[in-house]
Amino acid sequence: MPSQPIIARQAPEAPAAAPAKRRSMLPHEHGAWGQLAMPLLTALAIARPGAAAWLLTAAVVLAFVAHEPLLIVLGQRGRRAVAEDGARARRWLAALGALTAATGLAGIALAPPAARLALLLPAALAVVVGVLVWRRLEKTVAGEITVAAALASAGYAVALAAGAEHPAALAALLAWILAFGAATLAVQVILVRVRSKGAADPGRRHAVLAGLLAVAAVALSAAGLPGALALATLPTALFSIVVCLVRVSPKRLRELGWALVGSSAVTLVILVVGLR
Repeated sequence: MPSQPIIARQAPEAPAAAPAKRRSMLPHEHGAWGQLAMPLLTALAIARPGAAAWLLTAAVVLAFVAHEPLLIVLGQRGRRAVAEDGARARRWLAALGALTAATGLAGIALAPPAARLALLLPAALAVVVGVLVWRRLEKTVAGEITVAAALASAGYAVALAAGAEHPAALAALLAWILAFGAATLAVQVILVRVRSKGAADPGRRHAVLAGLLAVAAVALSAAGLPGALALATLPTALFSIVVCLVRVSPKRLRELGWALVGSSAVTLVILVVGLR
């Protein structure tokens, strides 16, 4: 009998490995986006922004976006990030640095003297934040509040560049610093509770501190700054006090995050209505 042809059975090819997802060069901290956006929106809404204010806003946002590539280049995201994405991060950093310089210098040239002087505050705070990042202290309570103050301070210069009166710009700045400070206290309480599994709880201490921030806002308004400062700080301060004193399940962290966004939105509305 003729031999039957033998058909070789080939093993099925292994599926090709999916390409590794490229690391995003945008800042990963969602809260920081809000800490930047809310004060800038306030600054633009309480005045009539022109070219100077918009250019300074663009420079601030570009500098913020450059934060993530800078962390990679400095090795703050780990050795693997440097090895895999260091070259790309350096390209991003160079491009963002050039755009920040171009928009920033143009905005400074067009801005009034008061706005130029106000830029010294975010510049000084940026140096402090850089030191905290270098020493890996930016995630402490003091570090988080300093970062929030640095982000909020950019809105101060933008508001003045947009033509806002100095008391209004200063009230907006202080309201956001105090509100973000109160929010940071609440978030830190939740993190400590989760990490220690309830063994540590700074809730009462942080509730007192949040209360003192609210008192400071009231005192500043009583001293002559617009009343919107006190009213705008209260929603987030009260929210922080509740979170600090009530043990919230870790399963409800998403709801707490949205509640914090809501309190910030209320602060924004109060400031715009009260300071415009």
